[in-house]
Amino acid sequence: MTEEKIHHWLFLRGLSREQAHWGEFARGCREQLGWQCHFLDLPGFGDQHPLNSPLTIPAIRQQVAERFSGEHTRPMGIVALSLGGMVALDWLAADPQRFHAAVLINSSSRLSPWYQRLQVSQVRHVAKALLSTKPVDQERAILNMVSNRDWGSGAKQDDLVLEQWLNIRHCHPITKANTLRQLFAASRFRPPATLPLSPLFITSYGDRMVSWKCSAELAKHYGGQLIAHPDAGHDLPLDDPGWLIDCLRQRLS
Repeated sequence: MTEEKIHHWLFLRGLSREQAHWGEFARGCREQLGWQCHFLDLPGFGDQHPLNSPLTIPAIRQQVAERFSGEHTRPMGIVALSLGGMVALDWLAADPQRFHAAVLINSSSRLSPWYQRLQVSQVRHVAKALLSTKPVDQERAILNMVSNRDWGSGAKQDDLVLEQWLNIRHCHPITKANTLRQLFAASRFRPPATLPLSPLFITSYGDRMVSWKCSAELAKHYGGQLIAHPDAGHDLPLDDPGWLIDCLRQRLS
């Protein structure tokens, strides 16, 4: 990816998520990798929740880039998950000098068929997350869709995660309209023909939301390295942050 070690990294989250959802993975990147971590929320979510989410990935990227422009002059890398990976791909092509390395986790594009980009078995969870009137039911549906983590019988760790997610949501409300607008933008995303660098693509064979084959197709298209977790879910930073940090340490050191 790069011969120069990057110390400053920008993190972008995916569909209906915000920077607070990086959780212990971001802490691990700071404490174990020595990274300076920077975060931006996509329009319509997190600290940008009052905004309407744009209807295209380039428009989302443009709004994010405007908030980032001029703030950091040091060599930067970018870590992006899912829909955030689409924004990162568009950004890499639009501003080739901005980033010196890229890590894209469980992302997808129109290089892959629709039934791999949203696996049919998860449609019911998407519908529940969109149609439920109670935030707790919506967040539980999302957790069931993106996580394969073995929380342990009786440990109630899933309830702790739900409580954290509900607290995040209380601070920064989520609208169904913005979630649908993000879904629409993602459905139309065509990746750039070329990039100024070859990203590191990380996926999981156990991802029940987006097939690992989507990352494989992107890696093939851009000549990037592909690494796969054996059984984690779509939210790999949630399911196995330790594995992911070890992976970054080995590949980016």
